[in-house]
Amino acid sequence: MSYFYRTKTDVELEQVADAIRKRFPKRRLGLAIDIEGILEDMGLELLPRRGFRRHAEGYLARDPRIVVVDESIFAYMPRARFTLAEEVCHLILEYKLWSGGALPVGADGHELSETQHVLIEKDAGGLASDLLLPAAEFVATFNAKLRELEATGAPEFNVLRETIKHVAEVFQVSPPAAGWRARKLRLLSAEMVRALLPKK
Repeated sequence: MSYFYRTKTDVELEQVADAIRKRFPKRRLGLAIDIEGILEDMGLELLPRRGFRRHAEGYLARDPRIVVVDESIFAYMPRARFTLAEEVCHLILEYKLWSGGALPVGADGHELSETQHVLIEKDAGGLASDLLLPAAEFVATFNAKLRELEATGAPEFNVLRETIKHVAEVFQVSPPAAGWRARKLRLLSAEMVRALLPKK
């Protein structure tokens, strides 16, 4: 039988993220999640490499206890933390796949259909976001800063941009990660997130 990944609902991803945080309750840095500590507690080894694959910042080696990452990601730690979280989330979401020893037919990266690959990456990214940015704490932090800045009478766009910047710093993620989490939690529209985030 060939490998088939079953996508998760948003509710399932939030539940898995909550279960991970409960499993590692001491791995916090203020409100931020200590993803490096979780990686260590899971017995995973981080292996930075130079000259990496195109379109990838990290992957699980054939031995899933080894997380291989592009060493250049550490130039910007908020993005590096998200990449590490994504790889931890791959291992958790695809636990049955990685715990079986040999990969089943169809599960190797080059054997996956484009659709399967997209679905797996989407869920890993979604779970990483849910894990690093806990919903209740994120909403409370976002709304508190929003109210504080609104009270200054600053223009709405500036208030929202500074709110995103603030929550990104508090949770130690990039502003894009914070912005899209705000969108998922219905705090901002997709159009507003696109307008607020710096253009590349």
